[in-house]
Amino acid sequence: MLAAALGACAAALPAAVPGAAPGASAHPRPRIERVSVAADGTQGNASSSEPAISADGRYAAFLSRATTLPPDAPHTRKLYLKDLRTGAVEQANVGNGSDPGLRWVDAFSLSATGRYVAFSSTAEQNGPGHVTDQHVYVRDRLTGRTEPLLGAENGKGYATSPAISADGRYVAFTSDRTDLVPGGGSREWHVYVRDRRRHTTRRVSVASDGSPANALSHWPVISADGGRVGFHSPADNLGAPRTHSWPSSSFYVHDLRTGRTLPAARTRDGRAAETVLRASLGPDGRYAAFSSATPGIVPGPAHGTTGVRDCYVTDLRTGSTRRVNLARDGSPTEGDCSDPVMAPDGRRVFFTSDPDGIVPGSPGRRGVYVRDLRTGVTERVDVSAEGAQGDAASGNISVDRSGHRVPFDSWARNLVPGDTNDTGDVFLRRLP
Repeated sequence: MLAAALGACAAALPAAVPGAAPGASAHPRPRIERVSVAADGTQGNASSSEPAISADGRYAAFLSRATTLPPDAPHTRKLYLKDLRTGAVEQANVGNGSDPGLRWVDAFSLSATGRYVAFSSTAEQNGPGHVTDQHVYVRDRLTGRTEPLLGAENGKGYATSPAISADGRYVAFTSDRTDLVPGGGSREWHVYVRDRRRHTTRRVSVASDGSPANALSHWPVISADGGRVGFHSPADNLGAPRTHSWPSSSFYVHDLRTGRTLPAARTRDGRAAETVLRASLGPDGRYAAFSSATPGIVPGPAHGTTGVRDCYVTDLRTGSTRRVNLARDGSPTEGDCSDPVMAPDGRRVFFTSDPDGIVPGSPGRRGVYVRDLRTGVTERVDVSAEGAQGDAASGNISVDRSGHRVPFDSWARNLVPGDTNDTGDVFLRRLP
């Protein structure tokens, strides 16, 4: 989702379509705003969550069950895109023309300018040949066309969790289909990459010798150019001894150019460390960020609380790893940390954590933080324009190419004026 722009398409696109103009507005923008509202400011009447932002910072996308974003929307989990310049909101999980058949959205990903939206959905079309299995679709917002990534026939298996490259050419996904590559084998969940230009598919949940993972693999992330894919797997044949046993997973990165697969989360003695979901890969594929409770990843004593997770960033070029959920003075904290996301410049890392000691005065609620790896300064992100920290839990972070626009979801009611809907919302914080 964090990637380079699709400059070749920019001149051809109208104002409401990605790429027509730079993401920044000529007018001053609020320090924090609520994204999950209609163009006229109407609040959502149901929860909105799991935001993402296009790399150029113009479009924010999120999932919502609200029926007010536009009015009279169906009461199911839908995918919306909001133009952060104009305030316009559109539903992205739609079929072609007037066909409204794509309903419940499981996961999604945006190309760099927001032109392409990949999402996994179950269709609810009536009539002969209707599709009920879950599949991955790609919508081209310039042409208005929505196409299945692989073909959406029933009975062949499922596909989910798409991650799209900057230019929309490559899509990583998880599937249990057996017909995607030669010798597909048993119906095990694997991670694949589809080249939409050449109409080819490669399995990437493999060891460096090409042998497929011997356990399910899932939750892929992709670099901007599509050259590297990260995924989680409890497999024990991916080239490194593990600190844990099945069903616990570790986070691996496969390089499509070299064919090598390496554990991005590993201890100092080279073992693959146990990780939790929502690891991330930087746009250039150099940095991997992950959460783990495994001791021995960095020097020093293990975390003081059994089972409590820390957040780390690994430089895949040098092999060095550093812990990022530290207090302002650099001391370890005892709060549980998850969902780390690296800014594209490699300088700042965002994460969700319990507040224990990270910044002074944090309330006892889970919040969003950013640490500057150059200065060592950690700050809270989910704060109001007046500096009040959110009065409810926040999480699910995304960041644009500049590293300054950060959407997240929260149940807090004190981040913006007029938040009275008593449900989860999506917010955007603009950092200096």
